[in-house]
Amino acid sequence: MLILPAIDILDGKCVRLRQGDFQSPTVYSDSPEATARMFLSSGFPFLHVVDLDGARDGTGRNTEAIASLVAIKGISVQTGGGVRNNDDVKRLLNIGVQRIVTGSVAVKDPETVLRWISEYGPHRFTIALDLRGDTIATEGWTTDDHHSVQDLIGWYQEPGNIPILCTDIERDGMMSGPNIDLYRKLLAGFPGIELIASGGISSIDDVKLLRGAGVSAAVIGKALYEGAIDLDDLRKLND
Repeated sequence: MLILPAIDILDGKCVRLRQGDFQSPTVYSDSPEATARMFLSSGFPFLHVVDLDGARDGTGRNTEAIASLVAIKGISVQTGGGVRNNDDVKRLLNIGVQRIVTGSVAVKDPETVLRWISEYGPHRFTIALDLRGDTIATEGWTTDDHHSVQDLIGWYQEPGNIPILCTDIERDGMMSGPNIDLYRKLLAGFPGIELIASGGISSIDDVKLLRGAGVSAAVIGKALYEGAIDLDDLRKLND
């Protein structure tokens, strides 16, 4: 299983939100770059980076900070937040981002995202599906959408096995355990899908459960910042 430490950037700082609530961020570091170097030195070279300002406002405001992470030798970055048009895609690819996470546009305008996939290659994208119960949320989790999760996954499997990042919003930042039933259901419906789990991971046992369920990768945030998961133990599961 691939482990992706999360770096969420808000106003240039490394923060975590509870259930996507922008009103109560917890600041863990004034330097996302220092945080990225710590994860790299601990054996985690692939990072999941979110421009929270971009996710909320629709404009990538932390490009410079993300570029500083990409510039660190040995680090690979998948990033999202504020990716709304082709210029945003090119901007991130030009600074060296390995994979672009697209959520709101992927849900609301799949034809546009499928064009990007055709132009730049399926290996450059991750599709984010953020769930609040059975409802998909967009625009930094501030707006609900009513597309079927199964339909959306199906659309993005045709051009290639594009990773699907599925976040249970109600568990995000709560350290209450991942929604194993959700991930098993998705994997049963789409065998072989590259599924990335996010939300609620609080322990090594949670990671082992996800791995046993067949999840390909996991994004872990608060549990790392709060010291609930030992990085040395976690590294043994990172492949």
